[in-house]
Amino acid sequence: MLILRQSRGQIGITLIELAVVMAIVGIMALFMVPAIGEWVDNYRIRQTSRDIVTTLQEAKMRAIAKRQAYSITFASNGYQMSTAPADPDIPPQQATARGVDISTVGVVVTFNPDGTSNGGTITITNAQGRTYNVGVMASGRISIN
Repeated sequence: MLILRQSRGQIGITLIELAVVMAIVGIMALFMVPAIGEWVDNYRIRQTSRDIVTTLQEAKMRAIAKRQAYSITFASNGYQMSTAPADPDIPPQQATARGVDISTVGVVVTFNPDGTSNGGTITITNAQGRTYNVGVMASGRISIN
């Protein structure tokens, strides 16, 4: 509630004081908008790299549990798990977050029934040039660099 000063000793704020505070808050918000945008872009690339690692781990676990090879094929805007014969429980193609691309297009990582893989590196980039590498070693170990 806005209370205007009418006499000495009465507590409240004036419209001028309120306008000054609103102007300061507006100026601070203008300086924070670019930082928030950069934070969102970095969040998206980190989340995409974690999603890829999760999918790789899932393919490795499925290969061991079902005793058949599982592969993940990477494209610029997504990735897909597959196996032969087809597994009806495989999730649909996963898309990357907006503004995030997979630079290493055409990479196929295959996990064998013993947990090993053919290895490979998946490079993920965003519009600001930030890069993450998801590495898969021949032993089946998965890491983010």
